[in-house]
Amino acid sequence: MLIIMNKEKIKKISTFLKITGIIAIATGLLLEFADLKGCLIDRQRIEILNWVLNSDSGMSVELPAAKKFMKKFPPPENEKRENITHITKSITKYEIGGILNASVNYMRKDTSRSSHVATLEEIRKWANETPYPWISWWITLFGFIGLLGNYFIEKKFEDS
Repeated sequence: MLIIMNKEKIKKISTFLKITGIIAIATGLLLEFADLKGCLIDRQRIEILNWVLNSDSGMSVELPAAKKFMKKFPPPENEKRENITHITKSITKYEIGGILNASVNYMRKDTSRSSHVATLEEIRKWANETPYPWISWWITLFGFIGLLGNYFIEKKFEDS
């Protein structure tokens, strides 16, 4: 009777591991697909990138996107945050066509500018990063380990 109960428990554990593993792998794959399609990209980061590429004016540091930018690209050490009013940019463009290069800096209350804190390439890279780039892989790994555990339990169950 004890052996039968143990086999039933083992079968339930095996089934649980199999179902959990499959669900975790499917969830990990869906998250990775969503990440690749751009669904997990931070909209405020994209707002900053679009501002650099398209805007003709500065951006107030009071906006949520600007605050997020300031966390990643803080003002130079000799600058006081309370003296900064805007994020500004210097752009080099082709005569006909797009932007060749851009650098972003901060504007002080006296309308002078700080040294540059970020380039267009750095902002593009930052804008395309997702907040949790490895979460889909960890979830998939968790599912794989569950399925691996199920495999070994079933193998042991067949041998006995």
